[in-house]
Amino acid sequence: MMKKKISINAIGRCLITAFALWFATGCEDITPVLTEGKVDIVESLLDIGLKGYAIDSVYTEFEFYRGATSRITGFRKGIIRHENGAVQSIQWSSTSPTVVYGGSYIHYSHEGIQSDIMLNAYGFADDVTNRHSDGSLQSRMVYTYDAAGRLLYVRVERPGLEPVYEAYEYGDDAILIIEEGIVYPIPLSVRDGNSTVKQENAGYICDVLRFGTSPLTRYIIIPDLYYQGIYGTPVKYLPAGMIEVRDSGNGVQSAITRVGNSHFFYH
Repeated sequence: MMKKKISINAIGRCLITAFALWFATGCEDITPVLTEGKVDIVESLLDIGLKGYAIDSVYTEFEFYRGATSRITGFRKGIIRHENGAVQSIQWSSTSPTVVYGGSYIHYSHEGIQSDIMLNAYGFADDVTNRHSDGSLQSRMVYTYDAAGRLLYVRVERPGLEPVYEAYEYGDDAILIIEEGIVYPIPLSVRDGNSTVKQENAGYICDVLRFGTSPLTRYIIIPDLYYQGIYGTPVKYLPAGMIEVRDSGNGVQSAITRVGNSHFFYH
């Protein structure tokens, strides 16, 4: 994605809005009202039969608990070889991430980083602390959402550095991620004659915000836990111009097989 410098005024407007929200709610614990209800991503994955995803050749397969409240209970990782959406082979890794759920938290650990995620009343990430295996701090994030449950801004703290704010602006045809004076746009539509065309994020299988390629994304969103639905209301449409879809035929909804360097695999 193209990244663009923006004016100080544009940054100021975004941060003033974010800080106004913080000061309005910072003195008391107010539970926001989701204007359109919460999307259950895990149920969506089960409904469409998604079993795993790959970023480039690194494959992650889900293990699900199916019950009154479905969730992802485990992950297997490996190196995948695939062709035309079909798995040819997987070389499984000897280690996998671990995930533990509490009433108001998730503990996730992988590749020497231990993440403690405190959840808000809707099960969205509220306060996240990432530590190295020796207990030293890697990063800490505080998340804020809008009335629709969409990620609005995130405060990122790292040892030895000043806190940084990442802000998100949602338009009909694009999302803007604003980080340290740079805008990382995610176009959601393409022109087709005199109209614009958008591809629905069917089953919410794609972590669309990752396609802003902002550097702080690697701290803010743990790819595996996007699928547990902890990063707010997911984006409804896919990034434009980088999509492959499998024709399921027989009137069955087509399946998304690729978005950029992300590939998706089904039962």
